[in-house]
Order: sequence, then C-alpha cells, then structure tokens
Amino acid sequence: MTEISKRVILCTKGLNVRFGGLIALNNVDISVREDEIHGLIGPNGAGKTTFTNAISGLIREKRGEIYFKDKAITSLEPHIIAERGISRTFQKAQIIPGLSCLENVMAGCHTSINTNMLSTLFLPCFLRRYEKNEIKEKARSLIELVGMSGSFNKSGKALSWMECQLLQLARSMAASPRLLILDEPTAGMGLDESRMVGSLIRQIRDTGVTIILISHDMNLVMKNSDRVSVLDFGEKIFEGHPETMKHSSRVLEAYLGTE
Repeated sequence: MTEISKRVILCTKGLNVRFGGLIALNNVDISVREDEIHGLIGPNGAGKTTFTNAISGLIREKRGEIYFKDKAITSLEPHIIAERGISRTFQKAQIIPGLSCLENVMAGCHTSINTNMLSTLFLPCFLRRYEKNEIKEKARSLIELVGMSGSFNKSGKALSWMECQLLQLARSMAASPRLLILDEPTAGMGLDESRMVGSLIRQIRDTGVTIILISHDMNLVMKNSDRVSVLDFGEKIFEGHPETMKHSSRVLEAYLGTE
C-alpha cells in the first residue's frame, strides 16, 4: 500500500444515486485524505448536496461503496455513521431555538459520551455530575473556538444568521469527529466574515480533523483547500490541487460554458 493510499480516510467507489429518472450521482469516485481540507464544488444541481447526504446516511437508496477509515459505511444508519466519526453542518443551520448556545452545543456531545443511557442511570450522582460538567466545559471551549465566548447563555432564537452558522459549527465539533462536512459554511456572509470562517476552518483542520468543504465561494475554496473535487451533472470531472483545477478545460466548460 502506498503512502497516499494509507492516508485516505474517506472514499467512494462507483457511487450512484437516482431520484426516479434523474441521475443525481453517476459512478462517482472521490478520495479524501486524512488531515486535509478537501473542497467539493460544482454548479447548481451538480450533486454536491446529494453526495453529502449519501455519505452521512440520509439517502438510503444508492449503489456503489462508501468507505470510512477502511470500513464500509454504505448501508449504515445516520446515527451509526455519526458514531463512527463523521459530523456535518447544513446550509440552513439546525439550531434548537428554545435552548441556549451552551445547551445547543452540549446536545451535540451525545455521540462522544462513553456511557449509554442505562449505564448512566446507575452511575453514582457525583460521577453523573462530573460527566455533565465535563460536557459543559467542552461545549464552552468550542463556543470560544468559534468566537462566541460572550454568548453562552444567549437563546438560539436570538441569534443572527452568522451566529447560527458559527454555533452550528461548534455543535458539529462536539462529538469529536474525525471527518467534518461543511455545507456552505459562509452562505449569506460578507467578505470579512468569510475570511474569518476560512481561518477557523484551517484552525479546526490543524487539530487533526479532516474537512470536506462544500461552497459556491470560490475564493474560500481556493485559499483554504488542499485538494478539490468538482462535480457536474452528477459526475466527477476533476480531482486534484486547486491551482491545477484553474487550468482544467472541463471545469472551465462546466462553469463558463466554454468549448
């Protein structure tokens, strides 16, 4: 096995998804290496969200194979995939309005808790308190990481669009994932805000978390991705270094309609 193949943390082989007569993904082979930021881009309707939903188990009807850390996860339920170490965000932040920021992030710690519900019931009270305090401290540190240290007790329904996106990012990290899929993390943000999120994404990568970055923001992808895959009409048309992508005739044709 080569050094490159040793470093592959996620790969798809011949991944196919159909919705009736529509081919959403057509024999897609993508490899994501450990500790990289892997950009996933393409025009509207290219299959990016479908790919993400297939990886995270939200699409059950699919063909082909999906491997994570050398083990097949193709047919696993979403919660099992999350427990294996894959976390994600959504284009529209999934925030619980009635909970505080701290409580929202604490709710994301469930897949990293070592004890199950039944065993927790039989733990001595001081151990249950210790576990809760440990989760609370972890949630606090993640909220601080995304720059919201003054918002621990702020209600989810009082958050701005950007605060919702940042809180969602903190919560996605609460389960200590090995692979984090970010779906349009800078949607609706200005240039300065996008730069801040780009810096945050690199900071998360540097902690040992592999990232799949899905975005229409080409500046964000080009500046922060180690490698990029490009989808068009459900097919992969490029995979490689961002600088090489800029000279790909197939990518230019997909985006610009050039011959």
